[in-house]
Amino acid sequence: MTVNKFFKNISVGAAAVTLALTLAACGNSQSTSSTKSSSTSSAQSSESDSTKAVRSANRSIHNNDFQAAYDKLNNTENRSTEANNLKGDLQNYLTAKQAYDNGNYQTAANSLKPLKSTSTAMRDAYTSLRSKINKKQNVKVKNSSSSQQVANQQASDKTSDSVIESFANKMGFTGEKGYSITPTSANGNVYKLEVRQNNSDNTVANLIGIYQYNSQTGAVTKLQ
Repeated sequence: MTVNKFFKNISVGAAAVTLALTLAACGNSQSTSSTKSSSTSSAQSSESDSTKAVRSANRSIHNNDFQAAYDKLNNTENRSTEANNLKGDLQNYLTAKQAYDNGNYQTAANSLKPLKSTSTAMRDAYTSLRSKINKKQNVKVKNSSSSQQVANQQASDKTSDSVIESFANKMGFTGEKGYSITPTSANGNVYKLEVRQNNSDNTVANLIGIYQYNSQTGAVTKLQ
């Protein structure tokens, strides 16, 4: 009877140990599952926040509120690749827009670097701003060209006055004799000059002659 009782006690103890191990295993399995579930939920939450931020930023861009779009993305943690790309595009746009508003059109153009995001709203904003920059740059070039033409004409006028004075002194067309000298063409240092002289009543300007004058050598040839 004592032996049987001993074996019964062993059987009960073994069963208790087995049950404890089984419960522990179940607990560990549930704990691991809970950890994985928590990790997956956290990742999905981050991804969801990033997606929402991109969607919200695109709405702001459509409404031309680019700073709000940038701030929304900048304040979002665990940004996706698209969110980071859109944030970079917005930063470039804001820099370009500020330069454009300040009249620094070349800086503005350089700031509009190639888009990295897939945002249609951002692409449209880039296209619109780039068009405005190009128009301003073309106007600036045109005005610069016009200014240069005026400067060239003024230089030409000044040179002509100098040439006329030199020619008049050489030929004696000076003083109170009523001569008028008009350049009709120029080729380098060679000028064609028309000389007229008013009558005593200053009512008729008679042609004295047409001359070719080399301002560099001082050579004069009467053509007519």
